[in-house]
Amino acid sequence: MILANLFILLLGMVLGSFLFTMAIRLQEGTSIWKRSACNHCGTTVGILGLIPVMGYLLLRGRCNRCRGRISPYYPISELANGLLVWLIFNRTGLSENFIHMLLIFEILFLAAIIDFRTHLILARPVILGLVFQSIWLVVFAPGEILNSLFGLFLGAGIFHWVSYLFRLIRKKEGLGAGDATLLGLIGFIFGWKLLFPIIFWASAMGILGGGMILLSNRQSLSREIAFGPWLILAAFLIWRFPELFLTIQVKIPQIELPFF
Repeated sequence: MILANLFILLLGMVLGSFLFTMAIRLQEGTSIWKRSACNHCGTTVGILGLIPVMGYLLLRGRCNRCRGRISPYYPISELANGLLVWLIFNRTGLSENFIHMLLIFEILFLAAIIDFRTHLILARPVILGLVFQSIWLVVFAPGEILNSLFGLFLGAGIFHWVSYLFRLIRKKEGLGAGDATLLGLIGFIFGWKLLFPIIFWASAMGILGGGMILLSNRQSLSREIAFGPWLILAAFLIWRFPELFLTIQVKIPQIELPFF
């Protein structure tokens, strides 16, 4: 069992390195299949540099040739994704549900990295998530299709209306359309009933965590923060620890729909 956990942790770190690299390349519009290279001198990364976390530590965060600085977000992403995959495995075990949730959260993790770096929700991860979840629903959970579709439309609609009202009142942009698209995907994956708890916890964590990040970077608290990563983090925590994060919820009217 110890070896299985170590393997899963290592798998998550390897995938985390790949996803961070993919996020950069999607942002830059370059091929995701080319070999990794130093951003400063273009030297192809050797085997040592490809070892998750340890490679960064052994190279002391510098390119082996030009001594250019390697982003510390590489090992951070590797560690974060290693923990993510390990937590998924410890809930699902080695099953088809593990494969399902692994792919779902890896797609969402990719979207979170891109949003954190650029404040943009790119279409490719969202489309990939919609396609994969649609296949899963048709093959393994056809009874949940209506619930997921309502979650998709309700999730996307909530933030579109919030953004419209914010723009109407404040005369400036608030939440972006990308956040609405992402929440629609989250509603499609987890169903409409979890949307309000996800929004509640994402808002709470976004205010606290986002504020701490801005203060640590000596930036104004009025500065825009990426909300997508907090939505994704809230969705994961509610899925993984429902007994903890569903004990406190926003009181909302109960909507009874006959087909759910």
